[in-house]
Amino acid sequence: MTAVSVVQPQYGPTLLQLLAPRPLRVRVAAGVFALLLVLAAIVIGIRSVPDEQVVLLHKPITFNFAYGPKLHRVQEAGTLVALRRPKRGPFLESYVIRDLHLPPYQGAVGGMLPLYAYGYMQKLQKRYQHYEFVTEGRTRINNGVGYNISFRARRNGHTLYVRHLLLVPELPDGQRHGVVLELETTFAAGTPNIDAVGNVGALKQALRSFRFGEDRKGGTS
Repeated sequence: MTAVSVVQPQYGPTLLQLLAPRPLRVRVAAGVFALLLVLAAIVIGIRSVPDEQVVLLHKPITFNFAYGPKLHRVQEAGTLVALRRPKRGPFLESYVIRDLHLPPYQGAVGGMLPLYAYGYMQKLQKRYQHYEFVTEGRTRINNGVGYNISFRARRNGHTLYVRHLLLVPELPDGQRHGVVLELETTFAAGTPNIDAVGNVGALKQALRSFRFGEDRKGGTS
């Protein structure tokens, strides 16, 4: 019985057809090489799969985000989610989500948030040692609209670069319930300055993947 190739003629010749006239040792060496190439491709494919964890919370408000292996989820009183790098040992950076309730207001939330942020910053001055305000302004993270407050502080003799983002869902209008994203990082974590908070390192994915609701499509560039 004559073997029939399953490869159509226009796509040939196959590797086996090319090697058929060669000595046995050449065919064996070529087969081993081809096998190594396949194994290497499999390993590369496995390594390229994102090593991430996805968080989805439904109460008190539905939101989701993803984070990488450098951050570890920890228990922290008064938070909805708390991530820390590292889980134990000297502090490098953290990503914390807290509940946000805005007082009653009329009009767009963009007009309410600067007023709310003024009182919020007064509390930050008491909460953080050596609080040094840097900047504030409107912000957007995917389908969340809000207000950003950036500042420097000190903890255990080290400088902290900090961003607090007050976020509510963009729809419907008049939202009063949202979240506060608190990002704290240090130079030792690879953050060179206050402008880089959430734009580099482990905090970048956690911040830019945040979305209200269950949908994970899209992301802040």
